[in-house]
Amino acid sequence: MPETERQVARNFSFDATGALGTGLFNALVVNFLAIIARREGADPLFLAALAAGPFAANTLAIFTGFWVPAERHRVSYVALLTMLGRALFLGGLLTTGPIALLWMGLGMWLTMAMVAPLQVDVWRGTYPQRLRARVLGYLKVLQTLAGAIAAPLSGLLIERLGQGPMLAMGATLGMVGAASSSRVLSGPVTASRRFTPAASLRVLAEQPRYRRLVLAWVVWGFGSFMATPLYALVLVDRFQASYADIGWLQLAGAVSGLLAYLILGQYLDRKSGLGVTPLGFLLAGVVPLFFLFAPGLPALFFGYVLLGVGTSANDLGWQLAMVSRVADEHRLRYQAAHTSITGLRGVAAPFVGSLIISLGFGIGPVLALGAVLGVVGAVLMARALEVDMLNLRIFGAVVGNRRRPHRDVVLRHWIVVERARIEVAPLLDVDHVLLARQQRAAAEAPGRRGGAGRRLESPQQLPHDPAWDPLALAGVDEPEQHQVGQQHTPVEAEAA
Repeated sequence: MPETERQVARNFSFDATGALGTGLFNALVVNFLAIIARREGADPLFLAALAAGPFAANTLAIFTGFWVPAERHRVSYVALLTMLGRALFLGGLLTTGPIALLWMGLGMWLTMAMVAPLQVDVWRGTYPQRLRARVLGYLKVLQTLAGAIAAPLSGLLIERLGQGPMLAMGATLGMVGAASSSRVLSGPVTASRRFTPAASLRVLAEQPRYRRLVLAWVVWGFGSFMATPLYALVLVDRFQASYADIGWLQLAGAVSGLLAYLILGQYLDRKSGLGVTPLGFLLAGVVPLFFLFAPGLPALFFGYVLLGVGTSANDLGWQLAMVSRVADEHRLRYQAAHTSITGLRGVAAPFVGSLIISLGFGIGPVLALGAVLGVVGAVLMARALEVDMLNLRIFGAVVGNRRRPHRDVVLRHWIVVERARIEVAPLLDVDHVLLARQQRAAAEAPGRRGGAGRRLESPQQLPHDPAWDPLALAGVDEPEQHQVGQQHTPVEAEAA
């Protein structure tokens, strides 16, 4: 196995362990914070503060440009901060009071806000451009699978061991995953450089499309996060759900999210997936209606399924949309401004919902308003991305086998270190196509005057199979000739 493939396999093994740790941490800690706080006597206003915690931390993302670390320290910096944030929940062995949970959550979310913009550069330097999109998809599947397995067990563990020990167990597993990610070797890339908050906001001022994207996220998220703190109230106060019941509901959401990652991954491998994000907005946006009208816990099963599918669609679809609609040179500054603005939205939304309840309107109007804003946000996102949600045809693209590479390529997608089987797609032989065009242009030249001859098209204009579109999702940061060399392994090397 060539050295490059050995390094990719090594990096993937460490990242896979990190993804499993993240999935277990989310299932054992993050998903139960609001439930534990409610059991400990937190009122709706405090639940709103707990829900606003991650967004309060995100508002500081616009200042992260001041402390972008040197390239050689980037991986260790990300891993160390992630471990530190998760280690805070070891304090659950001492106390699980609402105030303590709030401060633990704020610390953890602050570290996440600091490392999130840098993670893109780490991935760019870790995996070749031809493999990056598939690898990140597999890591998401592993993370979701770990959460799906741990979801029902977490409800049983918290009833047997208690709240504090389960939080500490989740923190420990999360720290192990983060420590594994620190062993990844990230090569040199055109890394993001330091920038000021003013430079970040200037990108939004100069690009109308970026403003439309942020507006869609603000409207959709305002409705979603205005309703989210009320889910714990519905589960605990209305349905008297046990920890085990909540664990099974979360299992339904995790399994549906896992299946959505796999199905949407097939879809994105065939089609341009810009419509996936508005679809995810719509599915997740109507979830508050299930909490409003559900006659019992079994009915909430469908709400958690929609939430899992919608979350997966947002995750996969937005990565594609951001890379497709945001220029490489703007991406980190846009991401910082986007995160800070949506963070402010996330801070305000839960308190607005709590204020409406305190005025005597009850939980129902807040849930209904959240669903309406979710649908409006989905429409705004579809317009910002210039897609028609009514013509997505996702299921037909998934079930069908239209314009698909040879089956061997499909099977090899699951083997991260294998070379692409380019011999099944001969039209991608760039050298032969360019040579043929040069010969044709030379033959036609005598019949034309001066510069009126047909110009040679650039390699980016060559026709190509849509099935290979996701291979360019993570941006271009290498010379074109080098990328072609990566994707088209010479026959001699294949034979060796």
